[in-house]
Amino acid sequence: MIYQIVSMHTNSGAKFFDIPPSPLQRENCLTSPFEGELRGMLTGIAPKLLYIQIIIILLTVLILSISVSAQPKWKRTKSPKKVPLALFHSTMTPNFPTAEMLKKGDFQYEISHRFVPPIKDGFDALWGINGPAKIRTSLSYAISNRVMLTFGHVNLLNNLDFHIKYRLLEFKNKTLPSAVAIRAGIALNPGIPKSLNRGDFDSDNFQYFAQLVYNTMFFNKKFGIGIVPSYLYNSSIFTIDKQYTFTIGNYYQYYFNHMWSVWLELNPIIAGYQGFVAPDEIGTKSHNHVALGFDIETGGHFFHLFITNNSRISPTQFLVGADKKAAADNWRIAFGITREL
Repeated sequence: MIYQIVSMHTNSGAKFFDIPPSPLQRENCLTSPFEGELRGMLTGIAPKLLYIQIIIILLTVLILSISVSAQPKWKRTKSPKKVPLALFHSTMTPNFPTAEMLKKGDFQYEISHRFVPPIKDGFDALWGINGPAKIRTSLSYAISNRVMLTFGHVNLLNNLDFHIKYRLLEFKNKTLPSAVAIRAGIALNPGIPKSLNRGDFDSDNFQYFAQLVYNTMFFNKKFGIGIVPSYLYNSSIFTIDKQYTFTIGNYYQYYFNHMWSVWLELNPIIAGYQGFVAPDEIGTKSHNHVALGFDIETGGHFFHLFITNNSRISPTQFLVGADKKAAADNWRIAFGITREL
């Protein structure tokens, strides 16, 4: 309702009363030019207000989205994959383990020969290659990147061996990078003479060994050194009392490139049994092992070609020592091949 405000002046001051307008005044107000002008202004302003509201809403959404995306993401990120320290190229030299391991799930097959006749026998024996020879085959499997299992066989005494290798430590030092592993195993010799009246699985036919492996590299990973203290229990399966042998194996390998290298192996006997291994060796003494040769590495294969004074090849027979002295007349040709699968 529209009211007309009228002022009345009295001696005590001004008072204001609301007086209802007349019908004529009401009609004039409703149809006044001012109202039409006001309505036109409002009609023009309304779309602009709508546009402003839309722009404000869009800006608000944009600011909120930027604010949310700027919040820290608490999703756990994967730590970078740790690459094992690699020193030697192979998991083994011809007779010793290195601290290197197969990758999880990989296999490795080995076949090795130690020819018995010496090189000095010349062409008639084809420098010993005509044989006979001690032969070893083995198969290894990596159950993880740090653990390897190996099962092997040698034709001397029908020797069967099983061992496990575990990589303990590695030190990624620029001056002296190092790796440490242990290897332990058991061997069974069922190929004993029947005259002993002993069963194949008699406790005297079992042998046990343990080795600590230390590897390091010099000259930008060109020259590697391995030290392998080794302990063998029941060194001779033919003696009444159980014997032991303790050696400190060591090897040195120089890599010319990724394919060619030369190496030297030594295994001096420090304490314990140094006698015979097989029945046809009764009365003989074992000697410090020496081997010298070169490696060829290609396409997952490792070829070990060398000369040695030792025809023994299984871990428990090899650790007793060499069957011949390291003299010019006693060198034999030998080889080993491994293939990673």
